[in-house]
Amino acid sequence: MKKGFSLVELLVVLVVIGIILAIVLPNTLRAIEQANVRESAATLRSIDTAINLCYSQTRNWAVCNTRALLQNANPPYIDPIPANSPFNIAYTIVPGPGGSFMSNKAAHFPNWPVLNPHR
Repeated sequence: MKKGFSLVELLVVLVVIGIILAIVLPNTLRAIEQANVRESAATLRSIDTAINLCYSQTRNWAVCNTRALLQNANPPYIDPIPANSPFNIAYTIVPGPGGSFMSNKAAHFPNWPVLNPHR
C-alpha cells in the first residue's frame, strides 16, 4: 500500500484553499481600508479638539497653530500623534474661518467620510 496523497487530492485541497481565500480576502481588505479611514478621521477630530481647547484656555490662536505647540504645552493639549496618516499624508494645521486654525481634512478626504457605526 502506498503512503501519501494523490495528485487529485492535493489539487482538491488547493482549490478549497483558493475558494476560502477568494471569500475572505476582499472582506479583510475592505475592513483594513475602513479601519484606516476611521483612524485618520479620529486623528483629525482630535487635532481639531486640541486646537479648540488650546484657544479656549489661551485666547491666542498663535500658540495653537502647530502640532508641536499643541503637543509640547504644559500640560499637552494632545498626545503625540504620528506625522502621517495611514495613507501616508501628513497631518497639517491650516488657517480656518475668522483667524482660527483647523486640521487639514481636505488633504485626507475630498469628501468627509460618513462612517456607519453599525458595520
